[in-house]
Amino acid sequence: MIKNLIFTFVAYLALGVSISSAQEGTMLNDLDLPLPAGLSENNEGAMLFDSPDGRIINAEAAGIIEGSRVFEYYKVVLPSLGWKLAKDHTSGLVCDVGVKYCLRALREKEDLLLSIHENGDRSKINYALSPN
Repeated sequence: MIKNLIFTFVAYLALGVSISSAQEGTMLNDLDLPLPAGLSENNEGAMLFDSPDGRIINAEAAGIIEGSRVFEYYKVVLPSLGWKLAKDHTSGLVCDVGVKYCLRALREKEDLLLSIHENGDRSKINYALSPN
């Protein structure tokens, strides 16, 4: 699946399909995800790509808030938005290096991965949406 996704991505780039960043609005609006108080979205870290299999969206937010609060916030909010929580770092999901908390959720034909980096009282969250 990853190889197919990479192949599709490279093929579309070769054909001149553009990857757009969030200029008018935010990627988190496209994802229909709210931000907890204390976070703001970094539009420089945003990317949107439409593929035949679905959309691929990367977004980033940061602010002064503990990573554990962000993690608990999304564990409550995501199910209320129709996301089914699949796994997190406490149930066997292996987080990337440097990521303290991670959470995977599924909705319809999309897979959402939240990676929460924590540095003291500051957190940075990476949102990665892909077709499943």
